[in-house]
Amino acid sequence: MAYDVDRISITTLMRPAFDAGLAITRLDERIARSPVGLGWIERTHFVDACASLWIDGELVHLEDLVLHDATKDVRTPTHELTIARDVLRTRRRIAAQLPGWALSADGARTLRKTAEITSAAADEATPADAIGRAVANDPEG
Repeated sequence: MAYDVDRISITTLMRPAFDAGLAITRLDERIARSPVGLGWIERTHFVDACASLWIDGELVHLEDLVLHDATKDVRTPTHELTIARDVLRTRRRIAAQLPGWALSADGARTLRKTAEITSAAADEATPADAIGRAVANDPEG
């Protein structure tokens, strides 16, 4: 479907985009202060790992990924499942670092595995560590 850009009003697009940005900001703040926020973030890591493979046309069940991550597989892991677990580990590694780390030269090198991982504790860091760092680095918090 082609869009006629000349007929689209930028003012009609800006209000919904602005409202969506506000809603995401509020959600981030609520998650950071919620007692179940860490679980919500961990669940989104799992869901995103499954979704990233779905984009490539592969199906990985969320339940299978949870069991595989806990090393409690009920059947032999598939190739797609091991890829989803790698995506999950990468998301956890990024979340355990400071904001903007993944886009820095050091972060990109580490994620591409062209440099040694400088922080061995990054894989063992918990979601609580990531939220604590994000809240501590928030200029408004």
